[in-house]
Amino acid sequence: MGAKVRLKRSVLVGIIFILLAANAVTLLLYFAKSEADAGSSRLAGTETAAAVGKETISRESWMYEMEQRYGKEVLRELINHKVMRQLAEKYDIKVTDEELDKEITLIKSIYNSYDKDLMGSEAILKERVRTELLLEKIVTKDVDIPDKEIEKYYNENQDQYSIPEMFNLSQIVAETREEAEQMAKEVKDGSNFQALAMERSIDDVSAVQGGNIGYIPAGSHILSGDAADVIQTLDKGELSKVVELEGKYYIFLLNDKLDPHDYSLKDVKDQIRRRLAMEQVEKSMKPEDFWKELNVEWFYKESL
Repeated sequence: MGAKVRLKRSVLVGIIFILLAANAVTLLLYFAKSEADAGSSRLAGTETAAAVGKETISRESWMYEMEQRYGKEVLRELINHKVMRQLAEKYDIKVTDEELDKEITLIKSIYNSYDKDLMGSEAILKERVRTELLLEKIVTKDVDIPDKEIEKYYNENQDQYSIPEMFNLSQIVAETREEAEQMAKEVKDGSNFQALAMERSIDDVSAVQGGNIGYIPAGSHILSGDAADVIQTLDKGELSKVVELEGKYYIFLLNDKLDPHDYSLKDVKDQIRRRLAMEQVEKSMKPEDFWKELNVEWFYKESL
């Protein structure tokens, strides 16, 4: 598992922040939409973003706070996406959908509950991974790696490219079957699974993650006995029946599923070449290193 983490470090570094900032982007998009739909709100026609009793929060203060907290990093990400796309056009470099899906699958295969922010938005994750792959391809475009080295790396690390069947799960744990059945009913009636997990699950570790326990490989001790049989029957987004495990009562939510896949040397040859080439690059590169080349100007005048 440690090797797998190192395998993905160049892609994972930096993803966390942009996904944490995703909510800010969503709010900004909502703000733009609300301007167009102003007539439908009780606050329409005003500069008020919210009302709390007799007090109000102005749109100006709302937007200022968002800009102060997230503005610089969100803008930096937007610039970096454009920088890498323009450089890719300049050097005729592309990232195919197949490459992108393969990289994301490998990222998910090492994802656990402590990385839950990495999966906050599939669309943002894809954009971030695409940008990172373009960066790696541009930085290593002139580095030559012999086929023998690539084959040697593959043979020595073949387990990294063998993905078992995996289930991305969230759970709520209760002391009694009655409590678990009651919470399952509440979820089916429309209650938010994450909120219930945080408020009432007795498993403290997963509760603070909204119940999320990450991707669990088939055959794990977590997926043993009745739990394995129940989870195997679930469709994505489906809630399980109550399962008893070691005297506690669980309900599971299947968030995602990865089918098993063994990548051949041909499948991952370009990826391994890029990885070995990155090890030969003297300086750790980032998109900001190309800003001057593309004459980037931005709102923030201080250093990057």
